Amino acid sequence: MAPEFDWYTASIPTKPQIVLDVLASSFDLSDVEPTAPKMGYERAYKITRGDTVLARVQFGGPSVGCNVWACATGENAPEFSSIVRGEFPGHKLLRADVRLDYDEEGAWDSLSALAIDTADRYRLKVEHHGDFHREEGGRTINIGSRSSAAFERVYEKGKQLGQSPNWVRAELELKPQNDKAKVLYGYASPEQMYMATKWTQHLYEALNGPSAAMRPAPPGTLRKRSDDERALDFMARQYGNVLRRKLEALGGDLDAFGAFIAELIS
Repeated sequence: MAPEFDWYTASIPTKPQIVLDVLASSFDLSDVEPTAPKMGYERAYKITRGDTVLARVQFGGPSVGCNVWACATGENAPEFSSIVRGEFPGHKLLRADVRLDYDEEGAWDSLSALAIDTADRYRLKVEHHGDFHREEGGRTINIGSRSSAAFERVYEKGKQLGQSPNWVRAELELKPQNDKAKVLYGYASPEQMYMATKWTQHLYEALNGPSAAMRPAPPGTLRKRSDDERALDFMARQYGNVLRRKLEALGGDLDAFGAFIAELIS
């Protein structure tokens, strides 16, 4: 079973209008429509075809940097990833979900058993969600942590959609944690993303046999932020504009600004 992208989020270092123009021209019969921004961004647009949202783009805002955030999910993710990789080499990959779909009798038993075995072998967290009693509404097993670079979910996709009860999806969620990994995984194939850690490689090769794919780079680890760091981020969001105006009033002199802050908190 060949893996495919089911989610692709990129940080693109170029002008927002260029990103919008490239996506609109690359997706046939598409339109660009404004939408509500999220995650601290000031402006947001969606690329649509009729009622279908093909991709989303966000940019602007003092707390999010100067890059353009762009994302597509589901059936649009493979085409979107090809467009972004072809037109914006060197972008940073923020998140990629890689799916492996199986539609055959016994798929759930095999895939769920493999997930549990992998979790036990590599000492990973395990979560069970869904209808494990009557087995009618769909079951999900998660292994790993959502806060780490790699996380895997196995779920009954067919039951979720009211389609084939044997359709089961194994899905890797990969979030590179440092700038080098984000750039290198922006070039990686879906198969290479499964090589990111020893336990995800074990999963992939148990399903598909030995792989010749190379790991692009260690995906990195997510450092737990302290309470003080979170408090400082909140302060920056709440009072950033006031502090920025004070810095401007001091002529951009960082030493004078630092002395002002020191006096303010003394």
